[in-house]
Amino acid sequence: MIVSGFDSGVDVVVTNYRTEDDLTRFCESYESGTAGIDSSLAIMNVAPLVDFDAPKGAFLHNFEANCGYAVASNYGASVGNREVVALFNADTVLFDNTLKECHDALMAHDDWGVLGPLQVNSNGAITSAGVDGTNSNPHMRGWRSRRIERFRDTIEAVTVSGSAYFVKREAWNELTNCPVFRESHPSAEGAFLPTRHYYEETWCSYHARAHGWKVIYFGQAAMIHEWHKASPVGGWAEKQMAESRKVFRRMCQRHGIDHD
Repeated sequence: MIVSGFDSGVDVVVTNYRTEDDLTRFCESYESGTAGIDSSLAIMNVAPLVDFDAPKGAFLHNFEANCGYAVASNYGASVGNREVVALFNADTVLFDNTLKECHDALMAHDDWGVLGPLQVNSNGAITSAGVDGTNSNPHMRGWRSRRIERFRDTIEAVTVSGSAYFVKREAWNELTNCPVFRESHPSAEGAFLPTRHYYEETWCSYHARAHGWKVIYFGQAAMIHEWHKASPVGGWAEKQMAESRKVFRRMCQRHGIDHD
């Protein structure tokens, strides 16, 4: 089925960095979580894989070096042409209905461009329930709370977690081809800001809202995220965050977008 020039369903992209066990669990959850929804799976590997068998039909790409989550996600999204792109960290686990619920909610509203589900860890604590507030004063909702039912709401958010980031393909392409963005990053293959490790989803959400798309936290759908098992740590990570933040701020200024 073709909808507005796009194939129906979800293009799932998962990026792996030295977390083969997590990636295996994600792929198993993907295979059991596609009932009632057309989908494809692209695995972006930014570090050498050891003893990993990709699911049948999956697209597996091995980068020569660690290009970062944003660059890998952008490339993975470019492989497919379904009406929704869903970008995941490898340390996430889908519930049986996560893909369908998020896809259906996103496609049911013309002005919804980005959507993120409720995320909890295996101990039942919330790891993401959207970000509210304003661009200049964002607030992470529900962090480490166990009051899950309180965050089963749906809100218009400032941004949502990049570890499970659903984007309408129409919005993704619009943001990727934005003239100001293309001028600054002509080689970018998708809408994520191609910094090394940080702010890619924040930029995409801010940029989407500046283009008139709503960013939605959708607590009726849920999944597991253990939280940054493969994230960089220490002084190197702090340096990467500082450099990424500079790029993020510069892009916001060029687009006339308020930023924190």
